[in-house]
Amino acid sequence: MRYFTVFFLFVTISIFAQDSTRSQAFKDNFPRKYPLIKAKYPSYSLIAGYLLVTEANRNDPYAQHELGLRYLIANGFPPDTAKAIYWIRKAVDQNLPAARFNYGIMLYNGIGVPWNPFEAYQNFSAAANSGLADAQFAVGLTYTDNLLHNRNLNKAYHYFKLAAAGKYEPAKEAIKQLLKSGFAPQSDSLSRKEIQNIVKPAEETAQLMEPNWDLEYFDFDLDDKKDKKEDLINEVLRKKPEELKIYLGLDNLSKEMTPKDSSAIGLLTFASGSGSPEALLIAGRGHETGNIFKKDLVVAAFTYLRAYRLGSLKAGEYLFGMLRSKELFTKLKERISAGDPDAMYAWAGISALGFDNQISNQQALDFLKSAVEKKHIPSMIEMGLLYSTGTMVTKNKQKASEFWIMAKNLGSKEASVRLALGNIMDPASMDNPDDIATLIQISNEGSVLAQTALAYCYEKGLRLKESKGTAIRLYRQAAQRGNETAFNSLKRMYDELRPEGEEFKIYEINN
Repeated sequence: MRYFTVFFLFVTISIFAQDSTRSQAFKDNFPRKYPLIKAKYPSYSLIAGYLLVTEANRNDPYAQHELGLRYLIANGFPPDTAKAIYWIRKAVDQNLPAARFNYGIMLYNGIGVPWNPFEAYQNFSAAANSGLADAQFAVGLTYTDNLLHNRNLNKAYHYFKLAAAGKYEPAKEAIKQLLKSGFAPQSDSLSRKEIQNIVKPAEETAQLMEPNWDLEYFDFDLDDKKDKKEDLINEVLRKKPEELKIYLGLDNLSKEMTPKDSSAIGLLTFASGSGSPEALLIAGRGHETGNIFKKDLVVAAFTYLRAYRLGSLKAGEYLFGMLRSKELFTKLKERISAGDPDAMYAWAGISALGFDNQISNQQALDFLKSAVEKKHIPSMIEMGLLYSTGTMVTKNKQKASEFWIMAKNLGSKEASVRLALGNIMDPASMDNPDDIATLIQISNEGSVLAQTALAYCYEKGLRLKESKGTAIRLYRQAAQRGNETAFNSLKRMYDELRPEGEEFKIYEINN
């Protein structure tokens, strides 16, 4: 089974952090909120705006940088992104470390400038070489995935150590979590030159702007790390409702849409129905063990399969583990004989994934058809996918839509997403604003499928103003939640901009 792990840095106007369904590193105890930084000296008061402009025009990099930030976040000046970028770049040209760091943030996220993570890295690196701990931390993060350049946890650890030596608390926490994950550094010391280059603690050299911006991260994992299934459930049960919403992808859920039952069970049920792979993973584990829900191996397999279809590779691992026991197949046979559509769907899916060959493709297809006749929504969606891709049946997009319409009419949010995206991508389809509204609403309700679809619309400018930065943000969120389609889209977008040369060449995708 193939795994991928990613860990990212980006800035947004609101918090969008999600926990991975596959990793226990960098979770709720990891700080998420970091503001843009500015140099403390010289200091310009808001009422002395004219002085700030005057000094900026005199080519003072500190004044140029601060003026740019104030235009960016409307602090004493009217919001003006173009002017913000103009002045910040003036300070960048003079190699002011804080300006290079902040400009890197903007490039990394497409804030006011075209998205370009490679140019962002060059600015982070320059600021890091000047001893700026924030930038050292950012550079370290870029070495924890296989997108910008090759994943190298030893380099990541080294930059985290530099930032930690500069009293940067997030770096200290990153080191703890990295070591806790089982990583063993090749070297645990800094050179004398590196130590001499360390800047003073941030509180002595930098004045923080108001925290209008957030840095967020993806979890990273190690292949030999052992997941403790029971700990996964207990961790979820201990979460407060607001923490659990973040974990399940419900952190953008409006108060009007929040379920009345805000207990762990209520939120799990709601998020599962919306297509949250995190919720389905936990629910499946709950049914497998009898913890949270009544023990039911068939329902556990059915739920794991749904989570796996939405990108949770951990759910696939759990499902595969269940197949080592004959008990599951005994239960499946009994339940299918009794006409249980969940069992029909589960065995058909297990067979389609190649996890089992006890039944033929035709038998699997017959199981799905029988389940559809019983108005089984997941089987309707699966039949739609088969006709959409031409798997086991003759490809027929019209029939695919018919199955999804059937499921949508029975309340399926996943079917609603698939139909909306199909309409958006069809050049002959009318421009119906309800399609985008559907993707936004269901994405906010925890659907990773809707989140990925919405990212695609922003990337390609489909019924939305093209925004590579927004697309990247949404793809990152979905990839963090285990969705491989979103991760592949991220890689494709990086590859489309990748410069020539060895520095940014990727030799491997998986670890």
